[in-house]
Amino acid sequence: MGRGGAWFPSGSTLVPVGFDVGLLHAYNLTRPATAARIRHESAPILDTPAGRSGELVALAQLLQVADLASRLVRRAEHLTGAPVPGTPVPVP
Repeated sequence: MGRGGAWFPSGSTLVPVGFDVGLLHAYNLTRPATAARIRHESAPILDTPAGRSGELVALAQLLQVADLASRLVRRAEHLTGAPVPGTPVPVP
């Protein structure tokens, strides 16, 4: 992808069109009404090929972080000696 309308500035970097709103949508998937409104309001962006690509980049980024979640919890628990609040207790 080039800069021909498929990328836009976000802070000091360039991100694909649809990335920011795709990230916002993904972070709100646990709030279905909010996610639906974001999706509806952002349809002119997300329902384009470039917007879908940007949303996929955002989802891939979150999936990489989510893959680290259990390791991050274990590290925090190691550092504090206490369970991280709000995390499920592993079943042996």
